[in-house]
Amino acid sequence: MTVHGGDVWRVAEQLGIAASGILDFSASVNPRGLPPKARERLERDASDARLLSFYPDPSARRLREALSQRLEVTADAIVVGPGAESLLAPILRHLQPSRALVPVPAFAEYRRVCEQEHVEFTPFSLQRSELFRTPVDRFCRRIESESPGAVLLNNPHNPSGAVLDAHEVRRIGDIAITFLAALLVDEAFIDYVPDASLVREAANQPHLAVLRSLTKFYGCPALRVGYAVAHPDTIRAIRSLLPTWPVTQLASDTLAEAVADREYAEASLRENAFERERLANSLSGLGLVVFPSAANYLLLELHADMPTASELRARLIANHRILIRNCDSYEGLAPGRYVRVAVRSGDDNCRLIQALAEELRVS
Repeated sequence: MTVHGGDVWRVAEQLGIAASGILDFSASVNPRGLPPKARERLERDASDARLLSFYPDPSARRLREALSQRLEVTADAIVVGPGAESLLAPILRHLQPSRALVPVPAFAEYRRVCEQEHVEFTPFSLQRSELFRTPVDRFCRRIESESPGAVLLNNPHNPSGAVLDAHEVRRIGDIAITFLAALLVDEAFIDYVPDASLVREAANQPHLAVLRSLTKFYGCPALRVGYAVAHPDTIRAIRSLLPTWPVTQLASDTLAEAVADREYAEASLRENAFERERLANSLSGLGLVVFPSAANYLLLELHADMPTASELRARLIANHRILIRNCDSYEGLAPGRYVRVAVRSGDDNCRLIQALAEELRVS
């Protein structure tokens, strides 16, 4: 089983404490939590026994309409599912590519889902010397030379946080369609760089699909809601491959409230940018290599004289009840040398910095 971030339940059980006693830097979730109106909606609806007796709206109409207004795309170009990852398999099943070209390091579920759908996973290695940013020219040449049936691109990149501008992703998409390949863009963390999104293009172009998460930016991964934007014909095909009731009514109505809160989104962007820079500077001061990031997480490289990634993670859990992401499970990263940390609140970030200073023996 692939190890991911956010496994607070297992760690808490091992320590014999409540999950709330773990300070989780391994999952990149907005520390603000749900917007106030969305939280109020969830509490109100969850306490209404009548609402709990109804089946959910299969189409998640309210949420799709809220997204339609926010993204300025038609509601029939949106499909909602139980997390962005859950939509990747139906998209591949609809497209039926023989191969998928994927920059690595990458989210481990890409390979797993490709294998499940009998799609050959073809890695394109990103380089540390290029800060794990996809080199557009070289990547386009690879598409031209190999003509894969699909190209799967993560923007911003996970785990580095490197981002491509919208015009660069469009260029990749143009090359892909020229050589009869579909482009799938995973924009799970694009809320932190909204100008880089291709969501409006995806609603009108048959060869392009965008996957997006809702619960990371809106601070509620326990609700498990994501969505895809694509041409309406593609959306209908994807929807036919999903369960009849893909998400709960509680989750979809809560996220509809969240999406409508523009003030929350703007404040989140400001706070994340400020804390990300402050955290990056402090971590660099501890001797860690900090890669540039446009998202709400930072990829860190450990020097050879430092503890390994697994050792550092274990020490932070045992001594500080802090959980970070060991990146050994990311294909294409040197084992033992990389960890990823979320950007959290100022107080939380200070706790992490102090804990790392102790474990790395930096005064």
